[in-house]
Amino acid sequence: MAQTQQSRDLAAARSKATFPVVELTRYVHGSDEKIARRRELAQLIANDPVFSNDARQVHNLCNPPRIFQIGLSRVQDVKQGLAMSLRLYQLKEEHALSQEDFLMCMNFVDELLPIGLHETAFIPIIHAQGTEEQAKYWGPLAEKHQIIGCYAQTELGHGSNLSELETTATLNRDTDEWSIHSTTFTASKWWIGGLGAIATHALIQARLIIDGKDYGAHGFIVPIRSLKDHRPFPGVKVGDIGPKAYGGFSKIDNGFVRFENYRIPRENMLMRFAKVTKDGQYIKPPHSKLAYGSMVLLRSQMIRGAALTLARATTIATRYTTARRQFKVPTSRKDEKNPALETQVINYPMVQSRLFPWIASAYAMFAAGSMMQTMYENMLSELMEGDVSSLAEVHAISSGLKSTCSTIAATGTEDCRKIMGGHGYSYFSGISHVWSTYVPSNTYEGDNFLLTQQSARYLLKQLKLATTAPEKVTSYSKYVIRTIDQDAFQAERCAVRDVSDWLRPQVQLAAFEHRAGRLVADLGLAALQEGVAWSDLNLECWRLCHAHSQYVLTKSTIDSVAAAREQGLSSESIAVLERLSSLYALHTIHASLGEFLEDFFISPSQCQSLRQQIKYLQESLADDAVGLVDAFDFSDHYLNSALGSADGNAYQRLWDAAQKEAINQTEVVEGYKEYIVPILNQHGPAKL
Repeated sequence: MAQTQQSRDLAAARSKATFPVVELTRYVHGSDEKIARRRELAQLIANDPVFSNDARQVHNLCNPPRIFQIGLSRVQDVKQGLAMSLRLYQLKEEHALSQEDFLMCMNFVDELLPIGLHETAFIPIIHAQGTEEQAKYWGPLAEKHQIIGCYAQTELGHGSNLSELETTATLNRDTDEWSIHSTTFTASKWWIGGLGAIATHALIQARLIIDGKDYGAHGFIVPIRSLKDHRPFPGVKVGDIGPKAYGGFSKIDNGFVRFENYRIPRENMLMRFAKVTKDGQYIKPPHSKLAYGSMVLLRSQMIRGAALTLARATTIATRYTTARRQFKVPTSRKDEKNPALETQVINYPMVQSRLFPWIASAYAMFAAGSMMQTMYENMLSELMEGDVSSLAEVHAISSGLKSTCSTIAATGTEDCRKIMGGHGYSYFSGISHVWSTYVPSNTYEGDNFLLTQQSARYLLKQLKLATTAPEKVTSYSKYVIRTIDQDAFQAERCAVRDVSDWLRPQVQLAAFEHRAGRLVADLGLAALQEGVAWSDLNLECWRLCHAHSQYVLTKSTIDSVAAAREQGLSSESIAVLERLSSLYALHTIHASLGEFLEDFFISPSQCQSLRQQIKYLQESLADDAVGLVDAFDFSDHYLNSALGSADGNAYQRLWDAAQKEAINQTEVVEGYKEYIVPILNQHGPAKL
């Protein structure tokens, strides 16, 4: 493709990076070996015709969301998802891919597929919550995809409220079986990925009933369809729930299932923790929250997923706003060699103030994702040894970060679309697909507003613990100890004296700690008031959860930069990571400035210096913006964006994409005779 002004602009911007881009790619993705392997797998998917962007693009645009209700288009979408799933499994066998490699390939396909929950939930939960015998029996069957499973918790009438699920599993002592039953039609499992078409088995969350006593939700492996002919078993009604909003999730078979006294063996209950003996004795788990272990896994995985999503959106927006020129408006950026050219959009301070904090947020979420993954793996190892001490903290932090990070990623992706102007609304920008596929994450695996109560309850328990055994307060909640002495706590003030003080990590952390500490103390007092129901405090829980999660994000980022320094990253890379870390922290403080001012922790003059430092940081990152998103290391195939390609030829690629559209393959559009001619001749032919 011929070099254009846009490609020259992007190349020039790329050359200005003040740090070795490959070092930040290692920071995000790991060692050189991991980066090389990641690129090999990306190319493997890009080169396979089943995953061709052209084929998917034409299919998607010929079947836009407004006509998804037509049965055939829904069938075609799911069928294509099944074809992609088959091809992925074939590639796994052909190339002897490890499970880690396979999951990465699934990500590079860039579609949510029918086998997604089988790989990310069904298999891991069997190993995490099944006994060794169950894992040895079910694990190989699932890993060789001789059975395909899904994770079925959400019901037609209940989603987030696990304790009120209506599906029951009642023990029949005589036959040593569970009777799985949907007590009403609203007890039907709903929204379950993989259930609509492909699943042969489901990991069902149902209320365990023995002799009329309800022991709450537990997990059961339930056969759904015959392995001989894929027909549902008697007592099982299963199907697809239909098209979803925006055209997202189009290739995944979100399904429903309803049970009519459907019997399964007693041994199909996952029994690593809670157990039921043959004589009907219930042995309770060592911790009441172990039933939430499967959700902790999924939520932990979603933190890095949020980072990847926002990283894609910022890559596209940064490259396009670098290539795009609009208006001859002088800026303080002295990089224009030709004054006759219009100004690059990325040089406008307003664009920088909107875009650069999202880049910083993506890096912050990568740091938090790594921290969360380590916490989950450590917790899992402890659980295998019967140690449940870290479960509550991991559950609370993963719940809070899931809510906060998925909100950040969805909001940031949409803002990146707006930053790109009118062309950002085109499907060919790549942003619309990213957003429509990702935005449901704000609801699934815990609604982002309701989920905040999990973290809030935990922090109240930590506050209580601080008064009796402060040494037992967990690592990310230590700040609650300071709130016990309210006089001293309320006297605390931000230590900023000079604008440069805002760059000190301890100053940033102190601000987040004080806000979260005040909010948890306020919630504790409110919860003690007579006549106040917990539901009356939902808004306070939301505020506290996000305050705590933003603190965790900030601390994770600061800790990650410190670790990178110890690992020997160059001073240039450390410098840009420190600027990103500070921009995330300070921009987050500024976005919620009222809460920091509410108890006079930050003064009006400090607010002014805060804004000044944010502006300095944004200006200091201008030369590095393209390098920072290049470090995310996304291929053009994966971005699937005419406007965000690595060569910067945005307008040529946008033109070429439009020319390939089916509607443009004939000079006279289909429907001319049936509709356009009658419109033109409604009052007789024009006489020109």
